[in-house]
Order: sequence, then C-alpha cells, then structure tokens
Amino acid sequence: MPVDPARARYLADAVATATPARRIVLLYDRLWLDIQRAQAAQDCADPTARDHLQHAQQIVAELLGSLDVAAWSGAADLASLYSYLLRELISEVLEPQPGRLAATTKIVSDLRASWQQAEAQLQGGAPSNGAGAAEGREAVRVG
Repeated sequence: MPVDPARARYLADAVATATPARRIVLLYDRLWLDIQRAQAAQDCADPTARDHLQHAQQIVAELLGSLDVAAWSGAADLASLYSYLLRELISEVLEPQPGRLAATTKIVSDLRASWQQAEAQLQGGAPSNGAGAAEGREAVRVG
C-alpha cells in the first residue's frame, strides 16, 4: 500500500511533538490496530496476518524494553503483562488459536484506557478512579 508523503509527514510530526504519555497511547492504538488487522487477515486465510502480528510484537517489545521497573511499585507487574502479551503474539504466529487474539485485544484495550487516564491526569484533566494510573507516569522512557 503506497504511503501518501503528506500523511506520513503529518504522522511523524504528531509523534515527534507528542508528550511521552501520548506516545504510549499512540503505541497502544497501533498495537490494537495490528491485532485487529491480524484477526481480519486470519479470518480470510490471508498470509499478511503474520506481518501484523510481528509488528505488534515489535511494539510490545518496545514497551517492555522502555519500562523502568524500578520507577513505581506496579512496574514489575506491567512488565509481566507485557511479557505475557509478547508470548501470546509469538504463539499466535506459530500456532493460531481461536480466541487468543480476542483476549489479547481486551488486555491491550484495558491498558490503553489506563494510559489515556494517566495522560489526562498529567494534563490536568479530571481525576479518574484508576488510582495507580498516574503513579506509573514516570515508569516508561519514551523518545
């Protein structure tokens, strides 16, 4: 699929000027999209499912690699969750299993919502009932 140069520039600028918290939300958005595309490709026996899953693996590996497990009390648990997601995505490439991507999508959606709440709190948004979300704002080095 050809990439429109203006769109590519817009996206690059949006990422370059985003706050660290926003970049994490953007990564989750793309992770979710990759999983959805992989599921759609698998549903019609399209071999591109593997490409989408491998890109999703790269995103999770980046999230895991940039996580500072010493920054907050929940970081080790988040690292374990990222490791689990990575294993599931790798397993899906090697041996697709019905329902695996749906479960993975649910986890990614929940994590994204938490990071979006943390981002809103950092920007002075209304407090949320997710007490631990803001605590982890310094746990990931982005950029």
